[in-house]
Amino acid sequence: MTSLTSSHYCAQTRAVIAVDIVGSSQASDDLLDPMKTEMETLLEQSLATVGLSWAQAEHVRETGDGAMLAFPDHRAGQVAEVVFYLDHLLRARNRDRRVPMRARVAVHLGPMTDHHRYHRTYITLTRLLSSAVFGDVVRHWCRADPSGERFGAGLVMSEAVWQSVVEPFSVALVPPARCSPIDVVTADFTGNAWIHLPGLDSDDTLERIRYPVPAMPQFSGPFIPGQSRPAASPGVPDLDGDGLGVGA
Repeated sequence: MTSLTSSHYCAQTRAVIAVDIVGSSQASDDLLDPMKTEMETLLEQSLATVGLSWAQAEHVRETGDGAMLAFPDHRAGQVAEVVFYLDHLLRARNRDRRVPMRARVAVHLGPMTDHHRYHRTYITLTRLLSSAVFGDVVRHWCRADPSGERFGAGLVMSEAVWQSVVEPFSVALVPPARCSPIDVVTADFTGNAWIHLPGLDSDDTLERIRYPVPAMPQFSGPFIPGQSRPAASPGVPDLDGDGLGVGA
């Protein structure tokens, strides 16, 4: 009989990252390959900026519109900081492109064995990406920022990453004060996680999607001090938030 020793299940903790393209299911077939190639290039650049590389990654898995990569656990802080540079590169790219591109990023810490193809750590990673709250946050910013110049990438990290790395060691580019806790509930997973939106207020975003601010009336025409507002004009979006509608 085979002895069931601990060495038989030898595993090492890995810092894992998943990146996928937001809204890729709605892209036409002719755009999918170029989008995936471009995202991989931007991810490689982001990894290089934090001192990592795609070539160093272990357990590389390509998904339909993204990738999952594993690194030694002592690199977890760098792995989390990838989102900062990926967000910057995507926003810069979106400034002169007709179709914006954004990314969801998930980071986790968990055991992995070199000779296994099945990794529960990767399954947890995909459940983080599938979080309903994180999805609502991403959709909120896709609507609020249609050009993709303010929101390029968002991060959801597991409680393991938060408790072991980000919170105690104050990771510089993912400051704890700019992270917000969320609940992750899927059909087969329940847990706690934290989100971070580079350059944006995650607490305020959660408040907006959970407790929407009542819509204000939309007006057209000039406003003269001392007079009442002109009648609301339906269908005129108020993009600059001054109550006057577009171009007023």
